[in-house]
Amino acid sequence: IHPSWNIKDYYLFVIQSYTSVVLNDNTQKTGNSNQKKEKTSKLKKEDTTYAGISWGLQIIYWVLIPLNALIAVWEYIDSRNVNDIFSGLCIILAFIMFALLIRKYYKEYNSVDYSLPTVQMLKKAAYRYHPFRKSVIWALLAVLLLDAGLTPKRLDNGFSVVSTQIMFGGAIIFGLLIGLIIWYIKYKPIRDEDQQQIKDIEGE
Repeated sequence: IHPSWNIKDYYLFVIQSYTSVVLNDNTQKTGNSNQKKEKTSKLKKEDTTYAGISWGLQIIYWVLIPLNALIAVWEYIDSRNVNDIFSGLCIILAFIMFALLIRKYYKEYNSVDYSLPTVQMLKKAAYRYHPFRKSVIWALLAVLLLDAGLTPKRLDNGFSVVSTQIMFGGAIIFGLLIGLIIWYIKYKPIRDEDQQQIKDIEGE
């Protein structure tokens, strides 16, 4: 603003200032909109992939459940050993728990609402890609049932309880490590990016 300006100059200055503010605001909104679209596209791709994997695993478990039931009945008829029924029942229950848990994951990843406000969408995504969630308790219970089902079979084959637990525990730890490595490489960057964006937005 200059003292020598007339009314026309002031008028033009106000119009230009207002136009600049509006354009800047629209540019910021467009940038935020494009950023959300890019993030949503990336999440959709990963969620769709995870849902597909969950669907496949779910089918495998639902096939294994009746198959193991038939095996358990066949082994009991052949041996008349109650351990065969106990082992079969434990394994079947473990597979049912795994199947239901994976089914829950499939539904969760297959029905994500991407129209939610950005922060809410990012928080839900960060939770989805957390390596240890509350549902892991059900997985641990299924693992214990699987252990209870496999142990009698190995004892009948001459293995000791200690060697059986070492072998089973080693297999579980190995599988867990592989899963964590995959999560660290593939899903941790997604979760870290979501959390950083949440901090950036909430800090504005």
